[in-house]
Amino acid sequence: MDLTPEPPVSPARARRGGAFLAPGLVALALALTVAGTFLPFYRTEQPVGWETGGVARTTVSAWRIDFTFPGQAEIGSPSAPLGLPLLLASAILLAALVLGIRQAATRHPGAAASATTFGAAAFLAGAVCTIGMQSARRLLDDGPPQTEMTFLAGLWVLLAAVVAAAAAAVLSHRRPPAGRPEWADPAVAFADTTTPPSGVSITVLPPADD
Repeated sequence: MDLTPEPPVSPARARRGGAFLAPGLVALALALTVAGTFLPFYRTEQPVGWETGGVARTTVSAWRIDFTFPGQAEIGSPSAPLGLPLLLASAILLAALVLGIRQAATRHPGAAASATTFGAAAFLAGAVCTIGMQSARRLLDDGPPQTEMTFLAGLWVLLAAVVAAAAAAVLSHRRPPAGRPEWADPAVAFADTTTPPSGVSITVLPPADD
């Protein structure tokens, strides 16, 4: 069995891998945002009628509201387009992802990727807050204290998307250290150069004629 230790990862390669961390978080936020538009956000339950156990349920998602009453089939109707701001946030996240990957691949600093990532995170947070405020308003409008609200998978997925987008925005605003940090890697420092490791090129002269 070969017990030779693997060579350590060079600092330059580690920095190149870290440059893709922010775009990776943007991709995660984008996937979670798109997935959230297909999942229900919250459900309210309100006792109705004189019979025990009679509950009216209202389930809200990005594009519709479903009503369920005791002894009746489920009724669905279009709702306020809560999914439209999420689609716009997804488009901005996609633009931030493309710019972030391009910046990480070329290793050229630029403000476009970080500004777009920050804008996407802020817009997504605003869209999710709008959904939360809409759910609170519906709970207050229903009136009876017996009304119960349950947050469903869609809202939790969107909250996770906000966290991922915010983390990506923070990482995208980190500035690389000044100078040429890749020269800290000896494999890079002495590549394509005739200067010896001592740092001084020694010239050997022929012997002088007496």
